[in-house]
Amino acid sequence: MAHNSRGSSSKLQSYHKARLLGELVEVQKQLVLKEETLSQFAKRLKRLEEAHARENEQDEDEWSLHNFAKRHHQHQPQQQHSFNFVKLPSFSGSNDPSLYLDWEAKV
Repeated sequence: MAHNSRGSSSKLQSYHKARLLGELVEVQKQLVLKEETLSQFAKRLKRLEEAHARENEQDEDEWSLHNFAKRHHQHQPQQQHSFNFVKLPSFSGSNDPSLYLDWEAKV
């Protein structure tokens, strides 16, 4: 009888081992799926971070240009532009180069 009890004990152990092995296989499958999901999220996060960095660079470029223009404007004294027109002496249109050079010197 002792022999029979050992046989049923080993069958029970085999059953538990098979059941645990099946559970381990299922857990391994779930881990693989979760790892794939995490990998996809990591790729998506990387793309979003890169896009965010590009947007920040553009914003910084625009902001620095804006600030430069603003600072430049603030530091420039307000100038009133006035135009003074100069009356040029008339030139008779002679073909004499010395007359032209004299006129040019006056101008």
